[in-house]
Amino acid sequence: EIVDGVAQLTGGSPFLIQAFCHNLVMHVARQQRQQVSLDDVASVRSEFMQPQDHTFAHMTEMLKGISNHVAATLARLADDNADRQVSWARLRAALPGIAPDSLRMSLRTMTEQDILLQPAPDRWQFASLLFQQWLAVNGG
Repeated sequence: EIVDGVAQLTGGSPFLIQAFCHNLVMHVARQQRQQVSLDDVASVRSEFMQPQDHTFAHMTEMLKGISNHVAATLARLADDNADRQVSWARLRAALPGIAPDSLRMSLRTMTEQDILLQPAPDRWQFASLLFQQWLAVNGG
């Protein structure tokens, strides 16, 4: 259960797994415990939500041009869905000022960079739930 939770939060990214697990070990050690609980995972997840956290700097640096705005909008929209997926129609409605071709190019680029997954045609979600939640809170 704990391993599944970490895998879902990190999206399987080796970098994020390492960063999250390091913080999880430090969190449990501060409490002088040897066992990790789901509450610990939730506490560490909330630590990552701080705007000054630099864990996601490498990901945000990849968001060039309109991709920063597209990613932040997608993150907020994904928060509203249980499956975390956002449809093309919903994204277009939320970003009327971005040309459809530019929007598709941005989505394609973020998918190629492993920031997004495309689980079905015209549907996207973040590869990492942790990054999606951080961006929804801090993405502007």
